[in-house]
Amino acid sequence: MADRTPTGDTRSPRLTGKTALVTGSTRGIGRTVAECLGCEGATIIISGREQADVDRDIAELATIDIPASGLTADLSRPEAAHRLGERAIAMAGRLDILVNNAGMSRRGPFWDVSDADWEYQVNTNYRAPFILAQHAARHMLQHGLLGRIINTSTVGAHRCHADAAVYDSAKAAVEGMTRNMAHELARNGITVNCVIPGPIGDRPGSEHERPFWGHVSQNVPVGRVGTAADVAAAVLFFALPESSFTTGQSLLVDGGYAAPLPEE
Repeated sequence: MADRTPTGDTRSPRLTGKTALVTGSTRGIGRTVAECLGCEGATIIISGREQADVDRDIAELATIDIPASGLTADLSRPEAAHRLGERAIAMAGRLDILVNNAGMSRRGPFWDVSDADWEYQVNTNYRAPFILAQHAARHMLQHGLLGRIINTSTVGAHRCHADAAVYDSAKAAVEGMTRNMAHELARNGITVNCVIPGPIGDRPGSEHERPFWGHVSQNVPVGRVGTAADVAAAVLFFALPESSFTTGQSLLVDGGYAAPLPEE
C-alpha cells in the first residue's frame, strides 16, 4: 500500500482501523470527504443513488490505495435509509464514523411547495440523517465504540436562501438534532457534531455559476468562495480521536460569510 501520510510525515494515519459511511459520496463534497477520511486510514463505505457512480468511486479510491465498498440508497425514502444503515453495518462488521452528507433542495416560494415536495426534502435532509444516526448509535453502543456522528447543515439555516424555506428549515432541525444526540451519547464517548458549509464553489453543477461565485466572493470576508476540501477538513477534525472533547457543536465553514452585519 502506498504511503498516504503527508510527505515527510512518519506518523501512522490517524483513522487506521476505522470504518466510515459517507452518504452522498459519489460526487462533490461527499466524494472529497470520503477521500480525506480514507487518506487518514479509514475504510470507506461509499453511498449514492446510482450503482454506476458508486462503482466508479470505489475504483477511483482503489487507485490511491483507499479501501472502499459501496451501497446505493434513495434517502428520500425512509425504508431505504433504514436499509442503508442495516446493510452498511452488516457489510463492514463495524461502523466507527457516520457522515450524514447527502442533501438536496427544490427551490420555489414556500406557498407553492406541494406536500410531496415537502416530504421529499425533509426526508432527505432531516429524516434520513436521523434514521442513520439511530442505526449508528445502536451499533456503537452495543460494541462499546467511541464513535463519531457528523451531520451537515447549511449557512441558509443562519442567513436563509431565497426560495428554500423547506431546505433551510430542515437543515436547522439537523443542528438541533445534533445537540440532542450529542447530549444523549456523551457519557458513552460518542460525539455528534455538525458542519455548516457556506458558499462552496466546486459543488456539483456549479460550473455555469462561476460568474455568480465571483460576485458572492465579494461578500465573503476571506475574499473567496469555499471548496469541498475546506468542508472535508472540518469533517476530519470531528472524526479524529483528538476531538473527543468536542461534541454538540455546529461549525460554520463559510469564510466568515454569516458573521458581518450590513454596512451602516
